[in-house]
Amino acid sequence: MGGDRKSGYLRVDDGYMPRLQVKWSAKHIDLARKRKEYVKQLTVGKRKRPTGLEVKTDAKVLSKRAKPKKKLLTYVWRGPQCGMGVLWNCEVCGRALIAQVSWRAQDEGREIAQEVLESLDDHGIGGWETWAVDGLAFLAPSDFELDGWKRMTRYLELRLARDKETLKVARWGLVPLVLGDRTLHQWFQDENRRRRDVEWRAEQAEIRGHRGVVARGERRRFAGALRKRAAHAVRRSPAVYFDARAWHCPESNRLYLVESLHGREGEIVSGVVDSIICHRED
Repeated sequence: MGGDRKSGYLRVDDGYMPRLQVKWSAKHIDLARKRKEYVKQLTVGKRKRPTGLEVKTDAKVLSKRAKPKKKLLTYVWRGPQCGMGVLWNCEVCGRALIAQVSWRAQDEGREIAQEVLESLDDHGIGGWETWAVDGLAFLAPSDFELDGWKRMTRYLELRLARDKETLKVARWGLVPLVLGDRTLHQWFQDENRRRRDVEWRAEQAEIRGHRGVVARGERRRFAGALRKRAAHAVRRSPAVYFDARAWHCPESNRLYLVESLHGREGEIVSGVVDSIICHRED
C-alpha cells in the first residue's frame, strides 16, 4: 500500500493470492488502452506463456445506475483463478480508478466481488470523506488532509489537518487495562492535565448510547504571562476553539476519542462522532 489523495495503490492478500487491488490517480486515463494492458497481463504470464485464463470485456460487472457520472469499462476472467475488474474516469472529481477482485475457481466469489467494487468511490459525498484503517472508520470534511498517524498494540490514531485546524481520532483496545480503577472522566483528566496548548473543562455525558466525556475550551494565547505590549494584539486575534468527545463502548471493549482545534464554531466533532460505528448491532 502506498500513495496519497492524488495517486496510490492498495493491495489486499490472503494466504493464497491477491484478493483486491486498487489504483487511483488525480487525472483521467485512456480506459481502452489500460484495459488492453490488463487483459494482456491476465492472458500472457510474465514468461510470455498462456495462462489458461479466459477474459471477457463485454460482461456486466457494475451498472451505470450504481456508478453514475463515470465513464466505465469492465472485464472478467475465468480459469484456475477467477475475477472481475473495473476502470473508470470520474466526471465529478476528475480522478481515475482501476480495481479488481480475485477468487479461486472453487469459491463462489462473484457476488462478493460485485459488492466490493460497487462500494468503491473516488470522492466524498456532501463535503465529507471516509477515513478508515484497521476497522476504525469515520467521516471528516473533504478538505482535511492526513497529518500523521500512530499504530501500536491496543492503540490507533489518525491526525488530520486543514490550514491551522486539526482533527484527531483515536481508539484504544482492552479498556480495563487503559482505565485501571479510574472512571472515564478521571482518565480524560489525567490524560490532559499537563497540556499547555489548551484550556478546557470536561463533564460527563452520554455519547453514542455509552458513558462518555465532553470537553470544550480554547487554545492558550501564550504559554506564560501576557506581555503588556502584546495584549492588544492578543485581544484582537481570533479564538481557536478546543472540542473533544471520549466514550467507552463495552460491546467492543474499546475506548474512542475525537478531538479538534478549530478557528470557528462548528459541528466537526459531532459529525465525526456520529459517523463512527463503535459496535455492530444485531
